[in-house]
Amino acid sequence: MPNLVLEIGSEEMPAVAVPGAIEQLRVSIPAQLVAARLPAASVTVTGTPRRLVVAASGLPARQPDVEREVRGPAWKVAFGPDGTPTGAAIGFARKQGVPVKALTKIETAQGDYVLARVMDVGKPAVEALGPHLVECIRSLTFPKVMRWGEGTTRYVRPIRWILCLLDDQVVPLEFAGVSSGRTARGHRYLGGPVEIVHADAYAEAVRGAWVMADPEERRSAIVVQGDRLAAAVGGTVPWDADLLDENVHLVEWPTCLLGSFAERFLELPRPVLVTAMKKHQRFFPVEGPDGNLLPHFISVRNGGADHLDKVRAGNEAVLKARFEDARHFFAHDREVPLDRMAEKLDRLVFQEKLGTMADKAKRLERLVRPMAEAHGLSSEEIEAAARAARLCKADLTSEMVIELPSLQGIMGREYALMQGEPPAIADAIAEHYRPRSASDGLPGTPLGKLLAVADRMDTLVGYAGLGIMPTGSQDPFGLRRAATGVVQILAEEDDVPPLAAMQVQAAEGYREALGLDFPLDPLCNALQALFHQRLSAYLDERGVRYDLIDAALYGGMVFGTVVRSVVMRALSLQRLAENEQFVPTVQAAARVANILGGSDPTPVPGKEGIHGGRERAVERSLALLDHAARQVDTGRFQDEAEAMLYEVASLTAPDVGRAAAAFDFDAVFEALQAVNEPVNRFFDVVLVMTDDMPVRKNRLALLGFVDALYKSLADFRKVVVA
Repeated sequence: MPNLVLEIGSEEMPAVAVPGAIEQLRVSIPAQLVAARLPAASVTVTGTPRRLVVAASGLPARQPDVEREVRGPAWKVAFGPDGTPTGAAIGFARKQGVPVKALTKIETAQGDYVLARVMDVGKPAVEALGPHLVECIRSLTFPKVMRWGEGTTRYVRPIRWILCLLDDQVVPLEFAGVSSGRTARGHRYLGGPVEIVHADAYAEAVRGAWVMADPEERRSAIVVQGDRLAAAVGGTVPWDADLLDENVHLVEWPTCLLGSFAERFLELPRPVLVTAMKKHQRFFPVEGPDGNLLPHFISVRNGGADHLDKVRAGNEAVLKARFEDARHFFAHDREVPLDRMAEKLDRLVFQEKLGTMADKAKRLERLVRPMAEAHGLSSEEIEAAARAARLCKADLTSEMVIELPSLQGIMGREYALMQGEPPAIADAIAEHYRPRSASDGLPGTPLGKLLAVADRMDTLVGYAGLGIMPTGSQDPFGLRRAATGVVQILAEEDDVPPLAAMQVQAAEGYREALGLDFPLDPLCNALQALFHQRLSAYLDERGVRYDLIDAALYGGMVFGTVVRSVVMRALSLQRLAENEQFVPTVQAAARVANILGGSDPTPVPGKEGIHGGRERAVERSLALLDHAARQVDTGRFQDEAEAMLYEVASLTAPDVGRAAAAFDFDAVFEALQAVNEPVNRFFDVVLVMTDDMPVRKNRLALLGFVDALYKSLADFRKVVVA
């Protein structure tokens, strides 16, 4: 069975574009081969900055013949009463390439129609592949595309050649004005055109022209060479995965070299040195056995080992200039206290309608105080949180951060420590930007977590208040990322207020500072929808079933949306779904909720604030259940089943309330088992919707009390029972 190789050659693609294109082809190529009736035994996709390469093995030599059925016009239109074919039948038969006498009748719900059985004779694979491979190329998407010359085709970079062979035959195809052939191209400077005589000879041929087509081979080569060079000076390379990926997709033939810089530059903070190496030059730092940086770096050259001394000298000269600039910025910044830097924040606009960064810092200081109180922090820790909020944006006015924006927060920490701020405040300044990306870690200190949540909540409330929310794939202000960060941080935090309470507090900050009076209902509704999306995505990644996610999101009426509560409930439900009592509980709870028409438990009167921690959660949990219970008039009971259900629910409520407030939802489920049988008995013998209105309202109040118990765990109507 023949093998296929396809190489799409272009000008150098950005490193970020290569892995995405490879992944897309891994999906589209097998699908298109199946559509072409030429499925491959295996498909491999690789790529370099100048080429995307598909290698498929074990294709059929030709397409199999396939008979397909084609429905034509209505039978009464195609044939007369005496069976004589009309022009419609003759034309349809001619179009399908079959004789009229081969047409048959098919009966459908819409009437009788003409049916033709058409035999598609398979083509040789070399003739059939072209259109399907072109479709794979055309369907590729990139972060940015371009057009070139007078053409209209859009692609990440101009296409210069296409190689496509099925064994030793050229597969004819054309894309962007370039026709396929058997000529590949080697490394831009070290290799030239390469004539490929057979698909199986491709890999060896281009490797001989200084091209490692496989990214994993290039990755391994970089790591092996870098480790060897670092070991020669007694160090190791702290491999950064993202930087390594970037280097892998920037070169076709990696050759590592060891460079050096003056030891005086080691006086600069490590983040400054590392960032200058990575961001500007894509160099890897080298560290010693003690974890401190050594005056060396590893760079990756796209080519062989010739003239490495000149390359090294050039790299060292450029890096020296970067470090000299950094020394100047650092020396100047050290003379300016953070408080003075913070005074300059009124020159930086946060958002045109939401004030300056100075305004944002004031709002954060106001917001973290009640959040810190809710965490149960001491008065000294609360003041430290407020101090961190006051200074967390100060380094945005520093010369170092203006030059290297990725150091925001990081330099704030360095400057805070230098001017004698407590480590907790300095760490919070650095950590409040985390997580910066999906691969970044979470804040590690209590103050860092508080400030990170407050910063994102302030941003989300501000933009939502202006009516700016993510739509479809559009999220120019990173609001989804901000909401995801809040979810990730709070998923591990017990003593925090509901999201809505924090949103109200943040909105109050805008009103006091800028006079912006955001309507709270639409604001909180918009943010609730966003947070529910992010929570659903978070729990889906944790492997929780979709219906159990919904049940957890829409249960827990005691708390509003407390992230940790939702997460713990969802994880408990995932475990409890295997319990033999789970389905009976779902059914009993659904009977209660359905007759109530989906109404929520009666809330406890009074405005819920941001203050209070776990003790307040227990109080509110018990208060809600007690309030629901007090809506029931036991004097209106007319049946023993009513009294029994009320008695069991009342005895169960304290256990449910305390367990729910402690996020012990397995214990909540266990306590609810006592309620299931009285609920079922109640529905078996009691007519809820009686004509006696006072009795009906009382029975509905009783069910509202029971519903509050069940919803402490979940909205069981969302659960799908097989």
